[in-house]
Amino acid sequence: MELTTLNKEYKLLREESNEKFIKMTQLEPEINLVEEYWITSDHTLGNARCYFDSYEMSIEYALDRVDYRMTLNADGQKPFIILVNGKTINTKGQLESFLNGDFEIKAENIVESNVRRLYS
Repeated sequence: MELTTLNKEYKLLREESNEKFIKMTQLEPEINLVEEYWITSDHTLGNARCYFDSYEMSIEYALDRVDYRMTLNADGQKPFIILVNGKTINTKGQLESFLNGDFEIKAENIVESNVRRLYS
């Protein structure tokens, strides 16, 4: 996907998530949101959301997801970001830098499902 398309998708997902979170907090003021966004191996945007009653549980879950993403991102070529209630819990994932064009994925050969894809 082109960087501009990824940027638009990211912004739309964030807006949708924020709107839903605001509506949910009106019904349940103690609710907490954990959002996770990442660039997949085929250069698309992946995302996941979880809701928690406890802020401590949301932080614990977010930190667990950071550990998981950092393990997958050992080579630094899989940008991601994790947010709790809209605030970044990890700044080392480089997703925003990637979307801003400040960081480029440098992987040349990526093997996925026995298919070799060449990126330049």
